[in-house]
Amino acid sequence: MTDMPSEQNRLRYYVSTNNAVKLLVLLALAYTFYFCRSLILPLLLAGLVALFASPAVRVLGKAKLPKPLAAALVIVMLILLAGFTVSLLYEPAVQWLQRLPLLGSKLAEHVDGMTTSITALRDSVLPGHSPNQPLTDVIGSGLMPVLSVLAEFTVMTLFQLAVVVMLTYFFLVFGDTLLRNMVRALSSLNAKKNLLSIFHTIRDDIARYVLVVSTINVLLGVTTALIFYLLDVPDPLLWGSLATILNFAPYIGPAILMMLLTGVGFIEYQQLSQILLLPGVFLLLNVIESQLITPLVLGKRFNMNPLLVVIWMFIWGWIWGAVGVLIAIPLLVCLKIIAGHLDIAPNWLILLDDKTVS
Repeated sequence: MTDMPSEQNRLRYYVSTNNAVKLLVLLALAYTFYFCRSLILPLLLAGLVALFASPAVRVLGKAKLPKPLAAALVIVMLILLAGFTVSLLYEPAVQWLQRLPLLGSKLAEHVDGMTTSITALRDSVLPGHSPNQPLTDVIGSGLMPVLSVLAEFTVMTLFQLAVVVMLTYFFLVFGDTLLRNMVRALSSLNAKKNLLSIFHTIRDDIARYVLVVSTINVLLGVTTALIFYLLDVPDPLLWGSLATILNFAPYIGPAILMMLLTGVGFIEYQQLSQILLLPGVFLLLNVIESQLITPLVLGKRFNMNPLLVVIWMFIWGWIWGAVGVLIAIPLLVCLKIIAGHLDIAPNWLILLDDKTVS
C-alpha cells in the first residue's frame, strides 16, 4: 500500500515529461522550418506542384510521350500560364500602387481627424521631416530604399523560383522510381501492396481536393471580375485574379481583398453606399462560395474547424510569410489525408473536425 503513491508520482512525472518533450519537439520543428525556410520551402513547393501536376504527366505518358518530355511540357505550360497572368496584371497593379497617395487624401476627406493621424504616423516613422512637408514628398523620399529592398527580394525570389522549377521536374521524372525502390526495399508482399495502395489513394485524394478547390476559386474570380465589369469598376481582371489567389487562404485572404476593395471604393466613389458596394458584393459571393458551394462539392470530410484553420495560417505566415499563408491550407489538407489513411494521431483529427456536439 505504501508503494501506491510513489507509483502514481512516477506516472505523473512520466506523463508531464512526455508532454514537455513533445512541446519541445514542436518548438524545435517550428524554428527549424523558420530558420531553414530557404532550403525547406523550395523542396515543399516543388513536391506540392509535382503532386498536383503528376496527373497531367500521366495523361501525356498514355499518349506515348517519354516521361522527361512530358514533365518538361507540363512545366513549360505552367511557366507560360504564370507568365501570362503576371504580364496581364502587372500594369494595373502598378497603377493602383501609384494611386495609394490619392487613397490617403480620400480617407482624410471621409474620416474626421485622418490628416492629424497620418501626420503623427509620418513624424513617428520618419522623424526629421518638416510638419508642413506633404505626405507625397515623404513617400517619394523613402521610395529609393524601398525599391532597393524590393530589387534584392526579387533576385532572391527568382533564384528560389528557378530552384522550385528544377526540383519539380526531377520530382515528376524520378518520383515514381523512388517509390518503386521504396516498395522493393520492403520484404513482405502485403507491406508492398499496402504502401502502393496508400500512396495512390493519398495522391488521388489530394489531387482531387486541389482540382476542386482550384476550380471553385477560379469560378469565384471569374464571377467577381464579371460583376465588377458590369458595375464599371476599373481593372476587373485584377480583382478577379486576386479573388482567385487570396481565396486559397480562407478567411484571411478574403478579408484582405475586402479591405483592398474598400480602398478602391474610397478612391472611385464619394457616397458611403457606393464605397461599401464593392466589398459588399465580394462578401456576398464569398459567403455563397464558402458556406454553400465548397461544402456541397467537397463533402464533410474536408471541413475543418475555422479557429484552428486561422491559427494554422498565422503560424505558417510567421514561418514563411505570404507564401506560407497561401500553402497552409493545402498542406493541412494533405497532412489530414495522410494521417487519416495511415491512422496517425486520430485524436488530432477529431480536434480538426468542425462538427458540433448537440
